[in-house]
Amino acid sequence: MGLSKEWKSFYDTQDSSYNYENYMYEIHKGLDCSGYVGWSIYNTLETKSNHGNGYVLKAEEMTKTFANMKLGSYKDSIQNAKPGDIVSMANAHVYIVLAVCEDGSLLIAHSSPPGVKISGTYDQNGNSNSQAVGYAQKIMKTYYPDWYSRYPNCTVDSSFTEPSNVSLFHWNSKTLKDTDQLHSMSINQIIQTLFK
Repeated sequence: MGLSKEWKSFYDTQDSSYNYENYMYEIHKGLDCSGYVGWSIYNTLETKSNHGNGYVLKAEEMTKTFANMKLGSYKDSIQNAKPGDIVSMANAHVYIVLAVCEDGSLLIAHSSPPGVKISGTYDQNGNSNSQAVGYAQKIMKTYYPDWYSRYPNCTVDSSFTEPSNVSLFHWNSKTLKDTDQLHSMSINQIIQTLFK
């Protein structure tokens, strides 16, 4: 449970030339997208190591599988996404929604080469310079400056919200309670709550 000390050691030996393809399937060298989401869920729902369900699955199957596990509901659309929702992409990627911006862009957490980061999607009009990208850059610069200096790109491409490419998993309140009331907060309040 928690962070592996080996991840930090590995990170300290890397620079901006890091290529994830050289380390695929080596769990002590970090997490891929489904590993990150599964690790996050395990550390949220379970209290002991080697206990409960396994949550690391194929990225494109996570939303349906979690719904089948009765942890929440599945939707084949990301309309009405909420903080904490999981989004699976048909092209084998998965991410966690942190917030929805006024322009329809999503602030997300995911592990995409070169590793775990906060990014912003395009807005609802297809603009890459979205509110979420601005928030992601500010968060990464402020809270993760070393990571941001190595990997400053906080934008993801349009496939992250393309209707034919995404499905959404929303937690039921029995499995995961919104104790901080993130679902009713503005994006600035969400950021203050998550990064205090």
